Parts: sequence; C-alpha cells; structure tokens
Amino acid sequence: MHRKLLPAVWILALSGCLWAQAPPGPEQAPAPAPAESAPASQSEPAPLLRVEMGGFSNFVNNNYGTWDGFSGRFTYLRGKRFTPSFGFARQRRPNGAQTTLGIDSYIVPTKWFYMIGGIGGSPEGSAELFPKLSYGITGLFSIPHPKGLVATLAASQLHGTAGAYGRVLTVGAMYYRGRTIWNANLSFNRTYPGAVPSKSGGFGVQFGTEKKFWIGGGMGGGRVAYNTVSLTPLDVRSYSFGPNLFLQKWITNKWGVIVKYGYQDYVDFYQSHGVEAKVFFEVP
Repeated sequence: MHRKLLPAVWILALSGCLWAQAPPGPEQAPAPAPAESAPASQSEPAPLLRVEMGGFSNFVNNNYGTWDGFSGRFTYLRGKRFTPSFGFARQRRPNGAQTTLGIDSYIVPTKWFYMIGGIGGSPEGSAELFPKLSYGITGLFSIPHPKGLVATLAASQLHGTAGAYGRVLTVGAMYYRGRTIWNANLSFNRTYPGAVPSKSGGFGVQFGTEKKFWIGGGMGGGRVAYNTVSLTPLDVRSYSFGPNLFLQKWITNKWGVIVKYGYQDYVDFYQSHGVEAKVFFEVP
C-alpha cells in the first residue's frame, strides 16, 4: 500500500515544509519526496540510488531583485522499512546567500500507516534565508472507507536566531481515484516569543502514472510560521497566497526531468514568479 502513496507527497511538498526551501516560490516547503520506483523484476534488482539536481530563479518586484540557487537530493532506494535521503539547497539574493542541508526518510512500520521524518540546518551565511534548525514528522493513515482516502498529521518546529522559533501542526487528507490524486491541508502555526498564532493551508491535484509522467498544480495561502520577507525570520504579519504547477516526465525508465512554476503574492511586500528545472536519474 505504501508504494501507491508515495507520489502524492509531491503535492504536499509544494505547500508545507519539514526542512528545506528549494523554490520556485520564496517560501517552499520540504523538498519533495522522491517518487517511487517501479517494482523490480526478479532478474533485475531495484535501483540503488535516485539523484536529483537542478536550479531555480525567482523574479521578485519592489526592488527585491532576482533570487537564484540550486539544489540536490540523494535517496537510497533499497531499504524495506526506511528510505533515507540527503538534500541540500543554496540560495543567493542581492543582500547575501545561504546554504541549507537536511536528511529525511520514509519509515514504514505497517501496510496501513507510514511516516516521513526529517531534520535539517543552515550554516551561517551572508544573509539569513533559511531556518537555522528545523525538524518534523508526518504520519499517513490509510482509511478503510472510502477506498483510497488517506489522512495526514504533521508536526514541525523551525528555529531562527535570537531565540525566535515557530511550531506548526498540520492536518490534511489525500484521495486516490484512478490516475488522479487530490489533497488538502490546514496548518496551525504559532510563533515565539509571543506565542503569535496564524493559519495557512493549501490544496492540489495531480494526474499521471509512475514511470511515465505526473502533472499537477495547487494553491496555497495564509500566514505561515516562517518566512523570508526580511532578515528577521518567523514573522507572521505577512499574508501570502499563490498557485503552483509542475510536470515530471520520464524520458526513459531510469531518468527524466522536472519543471515547476510558482507565483507568490506577499501582500504589502512583493510578488514573485519562480521557475525551477531538475534532472533526476536512478543508479545503477
């Protein structure tokens, strides 16, 4: 069952984060989980690694300039209960640059329940663009009826500098019907010091078949627990909203490309158009 669930995490990753930002949007959540590999035949072992490498650009108005960067991810595919990944991203803006690193993994204890856990951090850079430390876990529960419904529950914490941090609790659901996957989520955020509450949410849909293509999009909005409007993180005063689109296409059974577009409107601050392109491949 858990193999069927993996592609849907792609849309979830466009609207909520465990550790790393890798735009198109300046505010993007954990890097997308790797799409599952097709079951290997008895004569052909499963691939050892999945590798993703790519770059992104955000075109931001109101004199914020262009935000560029690159990201990568390496995922071990032969684990039965664990699928660990290491990822990184570096972003450069007119006021400076910073790198973020993280590890996460699928954890599959039963056929009806699995988890995704991760932790990440960002060394000091010439600007503060990512959380200094972040960690979280997501649980996914298969609901018996109706068939194809999956409930999700996630908790994460993000730390900035000078004692500032945010906590995020997210509830959501995914629904599988034929070749289409629907999802929606709602996050309850609290920022410290001050215990300032806020909410954000999103929904999305994707269509396709693993090893052929996935195409989809979503919409998100609200006030989030961590943003990068200024050099001071964890600022919940800014309301934001915007759509996102993506296409993942396999060129062969072993490699393909991913392209994304995202628009973000940070009300009273700026609007951003972001694009990202990646190549992914499996080895050996």
